[in-house]
Amino acid sequence: MIFFVRHGERADQTNDIEERKRMQKSFDPNLTHKGDKQARMTGAHLNKVIQEYANQKQIQLKDIQINFMTSPFLRCIQTSINLMREIPNNSKLYIQDEIGELMYTYDFSSNILDKLHIRTEQHPVLTKEYQNGVQIIKERFIKNPNLPQPVFPENDNLCFKRIQAFMHELKTQMTKLPNKTNTINICVTHQGVVDLSLTIEKFHNNDWIDYCGVSSFILEDNGSVKIGLKGQIFWK
Repeated sequence: MIFFVRHGERADQTNDIEERKRMQKSFDPNLTHKGDKQARMTGAHLNKVIQEYANQKQIQLKDIQINFMTSPFLRCIQTSINLMREIPNNSKLYIQDEIGELMYTYDFSSNILDKLHIRTEQHPVLTKEYQNGVQIIKERFIKNPNLPQPVFPENDNLCFKRIQAFMHELKTQMTKLPNKTNTINICVTHQGVVDLSLTIEKFHNNDWIDYCGVSSFILEDNGSVKIGLKGQIFWK
C-alpha cells in the first residue's frame, strides 16, 4: 500500500499573527499549532486504516514494514513526525527531494532548495523533544540516481514527469519484494503532488486536496493499482 499525504496548515497562510511571527524563513514556513493537530489526527486515523488492511490481508501489524518519506520542506517534515507519533513500527524519516514542492515561478522567485531549514543549521522547531525519537535521515529511501529532481523553474510537464517517475520507481521496487503486501510506503508532500498522484494513476478527482488530505493506492498481485482514498481528510 502507498499513501500520499499533504502537509498540515502552514504558518504563512493563516490569519493568526502570532503564528506568522514564528516563521524564520518565508519560503520554508513551519506548521501552525493547528497543523500539528491536523497531522496527529490524520496519523491516528491512518493507524486504523493500516490495522484494517492488516486484518484484511491476515497480517500481524508487527510484521508490516512502514517506510516514511518526506519532501524536504519543513512543513512536510513536521507533518511526518506528527504522523509517526500515531503510527507504530517506524522511527526513520527519509528526505525524498523527488516529492518536494512543485517549483513554479508564481510560488518562488529563485531556487531555494539549498536554503531550506533541513539543509541549514536553522531548525526552529525540530528539537529533540519535537522529534520524540524520530530519526531524520537526509539520505533518500528511494535511491535511483536517474530519477528527475526538482528544478527551478518547473512547468506542468516537468512536474508531471518528476512525480510519475518517482511513483513508477516506488511501485517497481515494491513489486520486487518477496511479499509486497507486508510493506507500506507513506509519502508526505504537497497539495500538487497528492493531486498528481491521483492523475498519474488515472483516478479522477474534482475536489481540492485540503490540508492533510490523503490518497492511497493498493498494489495488486497482477501489477494493477487499486484506489483506496482520494484526497480524504480526517480532522474536520
